[in-house]
Amino acid sequence: MTKIISIIVSIIMLVMTSIFPGFVWPGTETVETGAFLEQVDEAFGYLPGLTVDDILGVEPNNEYYLAVSAAANNDVLVDYETIDVTASVTPEFVATVLVNAAGVPVGEVNTVIENATSIKNVAKVSAAVENGIITLDANNKLGLGAMSADEVTAAIEKAVSLRGTFTEEAEDLVLVDGVKTVSDYTVDGDSIVVPASTDIAAGDVYVVEQSDEIMTGAAYKAESVEVVGDTKVVTNSEVAIEDVIEKIDYEGTSDVDFATAMITDGNGEVLSDGYLDTNAISKDDIMKTLKKLANVSFSVKGFKIKAKITDTGLNFSVSKSVCDGVTLSKAYELTNLTVDAKADMNVAKLNFNEVYLKFNYDLKDTTTISGSYAKTFGEEVTTVGEKLSGDSFWAKAVNKYALSKLDSTSIKLFTFTLPLGSTPLSITFDVLLNIDVNGRMEIVVVSEEMHGVEIINNKVSTINESTVVDRQTSIYGQFELRLGLDVALGLYGYALVDVGVEGGVGAYVEAHAKYVDANGNPVVQSTLTIPVDYLKEFAAGANTEGEIDISGHADIYGILNVSVGNHSAIGKVGLKKTWTIYDRSNGVFASIDF
Repeated sequence: MTKIISIIVSIIMLVMTSIFPGFVWPGTETVETGAFLEQVDEAFGYLPGLTVDDILGVEPNNEYYLAVSAAANNDVLVDYETIDVTASVTPEFVATVLVNAAGVPVGEVNTVIENATSIKNVAKVSAAVENGIITLDANNKLGLGAMSADEVTAAIEKAVSLRGTFTEEAEDLVLVDGVKTVSDYTVDGDSIVVPASTDIAAGDVYVVEQSDEIMTGAAYKAESVEVVGDTKVVTNSEVAIEDVIEKIDYEGTSDVDFATAMITDGNGEVLSDGYLDTNAISKDDIMKTLKKLANVSFSVKGFKIKAKITDTGLNFSVSKSVCDGVTLSKAYELTNLTVDAKADMNVAKLNFNEVYLKFNYDLKDTTTISGSYAKTFGEEVTTVGEKLSGDSFWAKAVNKYALSKLDSTSIKLFTFTLPLGSTPLSITFDVLLNIDVNGRMEIVVVSEEMHGVEIINNKVSTINESTVVDRQTSIYGQFELRLGLDVALGLYGYALVDVGVEGGVGAYVEAHAKYVDANGNPVVQSTLTIPVDYLKEFAAGANTEGEIDISGHADIYGILNVSVGNHSAIGKVGLKKTWTIYDRSNGVFASIDF
């Protein structure tokens, strides 16, 4: 009997879905459109944009506003002018959003959809069906009603698995009229040498294509041309980007292979020449490169740098004696770096239709400051040699502390340059270390990072996600150490769009000193940001008439600053901006009393 009932129910459901493609069996769990966008944001790591206006008809006070903001900020709602976040999500909406999120190519409609006339975004629905994100029913019809919660979950999981698996589209690159292209050339100092038959004359603007000599390609204005035998030696000057490139339209995803990139250290010395044609690299070539980069060491501004570069990432450490008794070291493991880029722009008019640059990576960050600032002052700390009141003790402590302060330092550690797929575009990736130290501390932070910038119709917003996997903390001082990553999407040596991320950890330490006279009366109670170990040493050696009690409190906080347009074309149209995502005001993750 149970089997017969099941067959009857199946027949009824088949009939109902055939007659009504949007039919959902009573009791089926569905998902509100706003809740679906929350799931998409979480799955793809999307964050809200910097706006307080209504978005697609959704007001800021709506419970789903942040979900809509994040989805819109990441360009997955471009097919809609308004949405109803409380309505049950439909297969068409799911298909359209997830095709956008996963970067699924959308071309001609090859899928037979019997009720296509009832669908607005047929091409994207077809792409979603072809790639297994959603399915049609037995009659090749798309459900027009609510989608079940289980189907929504499965669709999101499938879309996430597809993200980054598509090869980049062929770029559409148009040079300004009159700009010439040269592929056969060599480099001789500051000059370009070409065959004598090459159509290059003084005053011409031209580009040289990517080669092993100029990995990014380059653009020049020929100032003079001298015929030497069967060659022309061209002396060049710089030329503005808008005088070279008319427009560029590119979209794609690439893994950053450190073993094939051109790598220079902070002194400009080339550590690896890199490979232009990665398809032609043999296993022996890769092994030779990795062996060469297994033990790299150099010095920049007194900092000792040691690095090991592998095909999956970059491990490096930085160390320096900042003063007598205090040593600073910083270690990073940077792996799994991928770059998503889109550049749809009219460069000649400096009009940016749609541009984004996103880079994802895993980062383990270990900071150690060892030793004691008290040692910096040597014998003076323990041989004050005079009677001190509470006021004079504190004044001497502050004066001597001021001598130990380390000025802020910024150093470039590495520059990586590599072509973006098989296109003339390239990625430049600078690794910086920014330091401001007072004290002693060890902090280990393991995180997964995604940062980027998106521009639509000349409006700029940032894309940021930082997921902390693990933290270990041991503190006794005050400092800020920040890893800087500057990534630029370039063409012929020009930076089209750039993102700078400065992130790290800091600590704000307060030392509390209470001076009690011989009669037990509190005379002075003061608070200052000061290395507590130094203050304790100083108090122990002070010849005072009363007692000095030293204690301290520290806030440990994350630091993340994001900047765009500092050294690229987008800065020319006023899109140069810097955001402080978090600092001590909103990024404290541990407080310690000692």
